[in-house]
Amino acid sequence: MNLIRQSFKRQLFAILMITTVILVICGGILTIQGFQARLTADYEKRDIEQSRIINTRLINDLEQAERAVQELSENEVIINAISRKRNNSLSIYSELYAISKDIRDFAAVDIYQGSKCIFSTATSSLSKELPLNYSVLREAAEKEYSIIFSLDPTYSSENGADILIAKEINGEENQGFVVVRIEQEEIESRLKDSINAKDGFMLTDRFFRPYCLIGTAKDGKALALIRNNLLNNTGYNSNIIGNVYINEVGETGLLSVYITPPVLGESAVKVGYQILIFEAIISIFICLLVASRLSAYFSKPINILSSGMKTFRKGDFDTKIELNREDEFEQLAVGFNKMTSQLKQTINERVKAERTINETRIQMMQAQLNPHFLYNTLDTIKWVAKANGVPEVATMSASLAGILRTSISEKQFCKLSKELELIQNYCEIQKIRFDDKFDITIDVPQDVMDAIIPKLIMQPIVENAIIHGMNETENGHIYVAAVRDKNEEKDLLKISIQDDGVGISDEMMKALNNDDVETLKGHLGLNNVNTIIRLYYGKEYGVMAVRPSEGGTVMIITLPYSEKEPEQ
Repeated sequence: MNLIRQSFKRQLFAILMITTVILVICGGILTIQGFQARLTADYEKRDIEQSRIINTRLINDLEQAERAVQELSENEVIINAISRKRNNSLSIYSELYAISKDIRDFAAVDIYQGSKCIFSTATSSLSKELPLNYSVLREAAEKEYSIIFSLDPTYSSENGADILIAKEINGEENQGFVVVRIEQEEIESRLKDSINAKDGFMLTDRFFRPYCLIGTAKDGKALALIRNNLLNNTGYNSNIIGNVYINEVGETGLLSVYITPPVLGESAVKVGYQILIFEAIISIFICLLVASRLSAYFSKPINILSSGMKTFRKGDFDTKIELNREDEFEQLAVGFNKMTSQLKQTINERVKAERTINETRIQMMQAQLNPHFLYNTLDTIKWVAKANGVPEVATMSASLAGILRTSISEKQFCKLSKELELIQNYCEIQKIRFDDKFDITIDVPQDVMDAIIPKLIMQPIVENAIIHGMNETENGHIYVAAVRDKNEEKDLLKISIQDDGVGISDEMMKALNNDDVETLKGHLGLNNVNTIIRLYYGKEYGVMAVRPSEGGTVMIITLPYSEKEPEQ
């Protein structure tokens, strides 16, 4: 994988080859499965039709047998023979053969007196006795007006049995029955033309006990699986290789089960997938040839671009790439050439700017002499004022010296306690200037005094509160507070500066809260404070203005709480 990743040509080659192979394999699988699904649907229609034909033949034969049983059970000659009022065998057989003429080619008709067969259309000897307490005769006696379908109890139900269709004859003296017997061989003989050699057929009762098993179902395995699936509450055709169609045979209570093999056997499907594998192998060889040529064609301009970039990285800013093409690669070459020219120009400009910055730094260092000289001079004024008994001048000199000391410091951050000290110095000067028209209260808990903040961010806000807020106030008050707001997501320091002056205007409050730079241009102090905070910490921090209901203005400074200076 690393070898492929290191070359665009090899990546392109691998992608083309993998895509082709996947398309061939997926297309082949979809073709095989689609063909199999279509063939299965067509054969399923054929199987359903064949199952319907078989069912129709069975229903016709069984309905003829039912009619014969009904007529014989109501025939006076048969009734008299059972009642022993008249026992003329010739007339009885005449009636018996006349009524059963339509079913004699596939069924035998027996007349029972009690459990003994006394008349029969069978060419062999009379059928065996059927016990009254264990057979179709008992069920027929219990349901004297109904025709009963049952297995012959003398056969093993697992291998099939004759169909017995019986009805009681309402004789006056002795109990008699009409029984039609259809043997397994007869059912198979009548249905074999409708069943293919690879199909199976079963005729069962509603408990899936077989009357006959034909074709591939003759071994009884399929019937055993169906019964087992039904007992386990699974699909009746589960684990059966092939298609199973179960239908009721009219209103007889019998079931016909038609089983057909899969449309495509395992061997056919196997051959299909073998052909698919062969096609995939051929496709791989073709893809090797095509992908090799295509990757070489597409990777050539990439190699030229890569070579030019390597030369450029070594410091040759005059590198140019020439491609005789009219596609995106040519646009990349043109863009690269423009980029190198612009970068060379930018580097030259940056060198020039660095030179200018160095010169400016030298000038700034020289200019620092003036603030230091001013600071020393103010300190001298303070002691002279104290010596001559002018405390106001001494206070103003000391306070201004403290402010200057912080201003000329090279550090860009300070502790909150230091910033509050600067605010107090500033307010001492302004109180003398405004003849004590206001006072200031600082309510900051000791546990936040070590918080690190950008220096000189509170002074412009306090200045606005004094100059603009206290303009028309004779006894104003400024309240400074700070609190640490810590939750699961953020640890914040919130500093509030509140005055009870005239209050901030709607326009100004909206501009500050929405960071409207154009409107804030006239208020340099607020704009600078907001800009400094957001440059250091991000746009989610800064200054927000609130106008309380009792009047005045509350300015809230939001910073991340930290006792260390932020990284540059």
